[in-house]
Amino acid sequence: MPWHPRLAALIACLLFSAAAVADEVRFPSRDGTPLSGLLFLPEGTGPFPGVVALHGCSGLLTASGRLKAREKDWADRLTAAGYAVLFPDSFNPRGVKSVCSLTERPVLPERERVRDAYDALQWLQGRREVRADRVALLGWSHGAMTALWTMAQKSPGRPAALARDFVGAVAFYPGCAKIGREMPDYAGVAPMLWQLGAADEWTPAAPCLKLAEAARQRPGPTVEVDLYAGAHHGFDQPKPGVHEVLVRNSVYKTGEKRVHVGQEPQAREKSIARVMAWLAEKLEGDGR
Repeated sequence: MPWHPRLAALIACLLFSAAAVADEVRFPSRDGTPLSGLLFLPEGTGPFPGVVALHGCSGLLTASGRLKAREKDWADRLTAAGYAVLFPDSFNPRGVKSVCSLTERPVLPERERVRDAYDALQWLQGRREVRADRVALLGWSHGAMTALWTMAQKSPGRPAALARDFVGAVAFYPGCAKIGREMPDYAGVAPMLWQLGAADEWTPAAPCLKLAEAARQRPGPTVEVDLYAGAHHGFDQPKPGVHEVLVRNSVYKTGEKRVHVGQEPQAREKSIARVMAWLAEKLEGDGR
């Protein structure tokens, strides 16, 4: 029977039943921090396409040391689709738990986390279970901002001797204001898919829509954007409900802001199907 990546991805994201089991791994970083992470592998021997997945501003793990619900939900879905998934932890190895409520953030998307993304990529590409030429990047919020900085043609952290780059990147509700100011000529090195909430007060969609439109005017890989009506920050969370959060960030004129965060059921369902089909094209198709 021929392999149909779109169909396989959709079936996997809707019907996965067995929870994936993670291996705790360690790998070096270029800034000298010994990074840790969680590696999920599908059943079988591979080699499998891979995904480097980047956590948000609240970190990768719960207070009890478990993978957070959103990340675990996606880990199960991605491994069921046949992908090896690596979640690098950018915070705990640096003594940081969360940066959501910090005005001055010690770990930045455009600095430490870009390097972490590429260090994770190169480590994952060295695994025999992984196809080195088929690794995508996926990020949420703070991790999605990292994805945008990572994929930029002028990325501040791309290794000079990189053999194979990411084949594409998915960014869930990134903040685009800073990268738009600092890279007005923004363009990527591989296709990207941005998933935005129209009701997002934390990382509003408008700067991302402007950045994507500007990028489309330049030669280079595609930037696709989906905007979901009524969706707040974190609309793909597996747990139902929306709650209010007080956040602090230097980009806010007041220094702090109350925002709504949580699931929007229709946006979650549509986005899951969209992302899984897009990843299947990049990871199982021609990659570009």
